[in-house]
Amino acid sequence: MKKVVLVGASMRATAFLNTLRNKYADEYTIIGLMDCDPGKMKGFSEVYKLDVPHYTDFDRMCDELAPDMVIVTTVDATHREYIVKALDRKIACVSEKPLCISPEQCRDILAAQARNPEVYAVTSHNARYLPMTVKMKELIEQGVIGRVMRMEYAEMLDRKHGTSYFRRWNSRRKNSNGLQLHKSCHHFDKMNYLLNSHAVEVMADGCLTAYGSKAPHQYEGVNCRTCEHAKVCPDYSDYNRKIFQSEIYTPDLCIYSPEIDIEDNYTASIKFANGIMCSYSLCAHAQYEGEIIIVEGEKGRLESRHTYVREVIVNDNDVHDDNLVYTSTLRLFRFRQPGFEEIEFAEGKGGHGGADSAVFSDIFSNPPSPKAPTLMDGVQAVLTGCAVVESMKTGKKCKVQELL
Repeated sequence: MKKVVLVGASMRATAFLNTLRNKYADEYTIIGLMDCDPGKMKGFSEVYKLDVPHYTDFDRMCDELAPDMVIVTTVDATHREYIVKALDRKIACVSEKPLCISPEQCRDILAAQARNPEVYAVTSHNARYLPMTVKMKELIEQGVIGRVMRMEYAEMLDRKHGTSYFRRWNSRRKNSNGLQLHKSCHHFDKMNYLLNSHAVEVMADGCLTAYGSKAPHQYEGVNCRTCEHAKVCPDYSDYNRKIFQSEIYTPDLCIYSPEIDIEDNYTASIKFANGIMCSYSLCAHAQYEGEIIIVEGEKGRLESRHTYVREVIVNDNDVHDDNLVYTSTLRLFRFRQPGFEEIEFAEGKGGHGGADSAVFSDIFSNPPSPKAPTLMDGVQAVLTGCAVVESMKTGKKCKVQELL
């Protein structure tokens, strides 16, 4: 039985908690919870019925509990600290994505892994496990479309999901380094996976248009729960106060705050080591949610579309799965042939379209699966995101691998 501690009383931690309880209870047991926010730990433990000791000090927790595994789901900027400490203590480490938020943090993590090569450490990149993505990978490797020459990737976040990032700590660059890391690392890892390569050059641009103090708006405050405009503001949002019993942090920050310093809309041209060119875009204020991926090859074209529209907002705390109308298709176009073929793929079940259960199966298997995303997989996704940020800042192309 492996002893596990959760570092971060976050919504991200719930997927790990539920999985270990429901599928791996015979192999793993959760023995502790650590967070800088006692109120969040109290609410988290009460709602999810987790009766374990609470800590605000990582070293003390490890000294007293001697865990076999650490699962890191804290604010992105703090991942590096706990990953490095866990590795140097010879404790297995599972990090939520993004692995970290800067090249400097990447270097620290890789140095810690080099000091402790025998310690199990992975990045929980689940997007590559979506059934549609797995099928695309299979078709590409089978040579169905021939040599891959280019890719297009468009990510849309609707006004409910998009605003959620600007109501939370994510919207301050010091905490996340922007959606380029916090959100797009999902997609950069998926691109690396599908193309079996990594980015070498990035040219990007972006802006903040729908959120922040310069966006068109009528009302502004600090957060919704204390705002004098709460009863009339169309952007008012509540949250589950049973979970967030906190005096430090609540997920209802004003989406028009002058402190918001990240982009909500950006595009990037990405060149990969194998010569493939890709265009990538993210919009955090779209009319509907989802992603469209096109992979162009010498013999054909794959088009995947996974989009959804919200019918009714039932639960303001769930930005992923409430009453959605899905469109999920994978089409193969063969050159010099009319029409297209509808490609069937497995239907995923569970969080993130079945991707969560699939990645957890690899991460928590015994022995661990060699297919689980490595720390280097996490590093490469982070480097691409950092290159997008750097290119936007300088207006110049960024050499991705030189960031290390």
